[in-house]
Amino acid sequence: MKLFLVLLALVGASNAVECYDDCALITKFKMDGTDYIALVANDTKCAESTKKTCATGEVCAIVEIEMEAVMTQLVPGQTTNMTMNIELDSKYSMCSVSYTMNDTVCQEFENGFAMGFNVDPNITYKDFKTECGKVKSCTEDCLISGAGRNVIPATFVLIAALIARLV
Repeated sequence: MKLFLVLLALVGASNAVECYDDCALITKFKMDGTDYIALVANDTKCAESTKKTCATGEVCAIVEIEMEAVMTQLVPGQTTNMTMNIELDSKYSMCSVSYTMNDTVCQEFENGFAMGFNVDPNITYKDFKTECGKVKSCTEDCLISGAGRNVIPATFVLIAALIARLV
């Protein structure tokens, strides 16, 4: 009986899906066509705290997202604001039931970008254009990776702050 329980535990463990839940990796970051990924390269690895085993029936849903927006920053003491085009590509993962990308789900990602970026009243982002790739319903080798130190789930808020520092 003990041997059966051990074997059952091993089989169950081998079927477990590990996933970085609610983590986004930045894979491209440009402002007015200039590549600034080096500025966020240290923020392209999911935090260990986001690593989890998905519940029974869940997969690690991984989607690649491309986003463009127009950023406008108020420049103190000047009558003209600074405007730049922003491009950002990311890879996002989370534990969920298997799903298919559609316009409604992609719009939710775009809404998240808009909320995450528009936190500073002196910098506004508008004209968001989001392209969402197909969802990969991963059941093995699902841990998305990148280089550098850990990313907190609020990465997009941090990028908005980074852009503010650059301009």
